[in-house]
Amino acid sequence: MSLPKIIDTHQFGRMREGAAYYIFGTRSALVESGTSLSAPYIIDALPDANLDYIFVTHVHLDHAGGAGELARRYPHASVITHPRGARHLADPTRLVESVRKATGEMFSLYGEAIPIDEGRVQPARDGERFDLGAGITIEAIYSPGHAPHHVCFFEPNRRYLFLGDAAGALRNGVLYCTTPPPSFDLEVSLYTIDKLRSLHPKKIFYTHFGSGDNPDRLLKNYSDLLKRWAEAIDTRRGQMPLAELIDDLLADTNLFPTGFDEQLRPELAMSVRGMFGYLERVAP
Repeated sequence: MSLPKIIDTHQFGRMREGAAYYIFGTRSALVESGTSLSAPYIIDALPDANLDYIFVTHVHLDHAGGAGELARRYPHASVITHPRGARHLADPTRLVESVRKATGEMFSLYGEAIPIDEGRVQPARDGERFDLGAGITIEAIYSPGHAPHHVCFFEPNRRYLFLGDAAGALRNGVLYCTTPPPSFDLEVSLYTIDKLRSLHPKKIFYTHFGSGDNPDRLLKNYSDLLKRWAEAIDTRRGQMPLAELIDDLLADTNLFPTGFDEQLRPELAMSVRGMFGYLERVAP
C-alpha cells in the first residue's frame, strides 16, 4: 500500500480546507466524502469507476454531506460510519437542522444532504475490520469527544490513522481546535486522544488538511492545546458577552502567536461556542 491518495474537496470553495482519502487494494475505499458540493471534485479525482466502501468519520456535513451523492454515483459502495450517526445518513432532516443552528451564516456553504438508502449504510463496531485485500485492512476506532458519533479509521499493518476531527485541524503546520456545538466534550476528547496515541500511528491524516509526521507529538500537542483553549474561554466566562468573548479570544496572541487566516474566523468562532457550551454544561 502506497500513501493514500489525497483528494482536495474544495470545501467552502477553498483549496486545502478539506480532504478525502482514496485507498485501494483489490477493493477500493474512500475515507470522508466532504460536503455535497465536494462530490464533483471527488468523482473527477477517483481513478476507478468502482468504489466498494465510503468511510465517514462522523456525520457533520463537511465530512458526510457528500456521501449521498457519492452513494448514488457508486451504487455498490457500502457507507460505513458510527451507529449513532447511521440513522442521520438515511434521514438527514434533524442533522441538517442542527448544522443550520451551529453554523449560522456559513450554512449555505455545506450544500444539500441527500438521503442514503438505509440498506447501504453499515454501522461499524468499535474495532471492526474491513478487508480491502492486498494486505490492507481498515479498522474502526471509536473516538468520541468532537462528537459522540465520531469514529477514526486505522490501517493497522502500516499504522496509518485517519483522524477526521478527533484531534483538531492542521493547517500549514499549525494546529487548530475543532470543538463545535452542540455536543463537544472536553473530558471525552482528552480520553480519545490518549486512546489514539496508544495505537502508535506512524502517520496521521487530517481531514483538515493533509498528512502529519511525528504523530505522537502532534496528538500530545493537540491535547495541550485543548486544555489551553478551555482555560482561556473559562477565564473569560462571566466577564463579557459571548460575542465579545469570541473577539477577545481570537485576538489572544498566546493562542494565535502568528495570527490566522481571517477566512477561518467563522469556523474558529464556532469552536469557541462549542467549548463555551461544554463549560456551561459542566460548570454553570
